[in-house]
Amino acid sequence: MLFNVKMVAQESNYDLIKKELTNEQKKLLQKEQELLKSNREAFKTSLTKGQLAILQDKNLSKDEIRNRLTATFSLEQRNMVQNQQMRIRDTREHFRKSLTGEQRKMLKERIDKIRNSKDRGELKEGPRNQRIDGKGHRNRGN
Repeated sequence: MLFNVKMVAQESNYDLIKKELTNEQKKLLQKEQELLKSNREAFKTSLTKGQLAILQDKNLSKDEIRNRLTATFSLEQRNMVQNQQMRIRDTREHFRKSLTGEQRKMLKERIDKIRNSKDRGELKEGPRNQRIDGKGHRNRGN
């Protein structure tokens, strides 16, 4: 139940930001979201059984999964990932250029508010544990 509350809060923050966008900006974001989603699906279908096994291995950390998985990528998969990253970068840049000064200010204020919120960093696994070096970490369930 608590997880759903967080989702609603995140969606409401997103909706508040979306209200300030022009119709063109909303259409741009919607179109790009759909394209990124279809590219993600195409990439998922290109994964081999061995790659899927790496993703499902609960004994590996996220970094280990990423390293092992990228080591097994075919040239086509590497190109898909690179194209997706470039697409995201280009979309982000195009969106930034379309923002007015007032929109930039509003977005900065909303993002700062979200970043400084009390619940930031607490997910379903509970609050972060502080290490001696001051960097937080979570206990992984896998």
